Amino acid sequence: MSSTDKLLSQRYGTKRPVNARRNRILAGFGVGAMILAAAYFAAANYSPLVTTEVGFRVESDWRTEVDFELSMPAGSTAICTFEALDNSFGVVGFAEFEFGPSEFDTNRYTVAINTYSMAVTGLVDECTLR
Repeated sequence: MSSTDKLLSQRYGTKRPVNARRNRILAGFGVGAMILAAAYFAAANYSPLVTTEVGFRVESDWRTEVDFELSMPAGSTAICTFEALDNSFGVVGFAEFEFGPSEFDTNRYTVAINTYSMAVTGLVDECTLR
């Protein structure tokens, strides 16, 4: 041990030895916790309901139609909400419809939304299983 090392150990104390086994155990727990968190978030985001917007048509100042496909387990029922938006992304029309049950997993629908002023787009807002 050099004189500098002696001086530093007297002033600040000696270094604790590295415990490699403890570090490996802590790293294993950390990796396990990250895997569990990823599995939790993957399970929380799973939904058997999938909507795909196919298109929309602004029929007039008072009506907008939305074409979409709804995929859900056969025999189940879904409730979907739709919005018609203006240039400022303000909601100018809102509708809620129930779909199903159907013998097919994927079906294509067209819904009409009544609006109180001119819309520039129509979209599926949300769908939930009933």
